[in-house]
Amino acid sequence: MAFPLEHGNVQVFLKPRVLDGGGLELSSPPGPFGRNGAYVVVDEAGTHAARVPIHETFTVYVDDEGTLRTDHHLKLWSASVLRLHYKLVLVRD
Repeated sequence: MAFPLEHGNVQVFLKPRVLDGGGLELSSPPGPFGRNGAYVVVDEAGTHAARVPIHETFTVYVDDEGTLRTDHHLKLWSASVLRLHYKLVLVRD
């Protein structure tokens, strides 16, 4: 994922993991530069990149009723900043 900024962007590289039951986890865990995670890239007087302490986890799964759902958890360092729950439902006209 990439999010635009003035003179650059934030790029998040997610690590995939298959869960028991067929779900999928995508995460940007803490770690050293060059590994999966969040980076700020600035394009001014050259290009510069730095790892930032934003860590996200997306858990994608199908519930018992066959509905596709996602739990999204965002942390700044170890502090929980945001928790979202998505539900995808097919609506037929």
